[in-house]
Amino acid sequence: MKENANKEFYVLGKFALAAGAITAILFYVFGDEWMQFYPNCYVRERIGLYCPGCGGTRAFMYFLHGHFLQSFFAHPIVLYTAVVYVCFMINMILVGHFHMKIKEMNILPYIYVGIGIILVQWIVKNVCLIGYGFTWI
Repeated sequence: MKENANKEFYVLGKFALAAGAITAILFYVFGDEWMQFYPNCYVRERIGLYCPGCGGTRAFMYFLHGHFLQSFFAHPIVLYTAVVYVCFMINMILVGHFHMKIKEMNILPYIYVGIGIILVQWIVKNVCLIGYGFTWI
C-alpha cells in the first residue's frame, strides 16, 4: 500500500509541479486584480460560518508574495502542503532516481495530518467567530 501510494503521489506531484508553477505565475502577476472577480465563499455567505477551505486562496496569495506568517494565519494548510511537497519530492527523487540508501518517506501520514490541520483550523476559526466575534477574513 505504502509503495503504491508513494509512487502514485510522486507521479501526481510531477503534474502538480507544472500546474502549480503556471498557477503561481498567473496568481503572482494577476492575482491581486483577479481577487476582485473571485467569488466569495458560498458557505460563508449563506450560513455565516467559515467552511474548511475559507482563507485558502488568500493564504496562497500571501505565500506567493513571501508573506509566510500571514499565509499561515489565513490557512495553515498552504504552508504545510508546500513544505511536505518539497520534502516528499526530494525524497522520492533521491530514492527513486539516484538510488540513495535513505528511508523512503511515507506520504500517507502527512496527508492525514493535513486533514487534521484543515479540521482544527476550521473549528478554531468558527469558535472565534461564534464565541468572540473575531473574523479571520
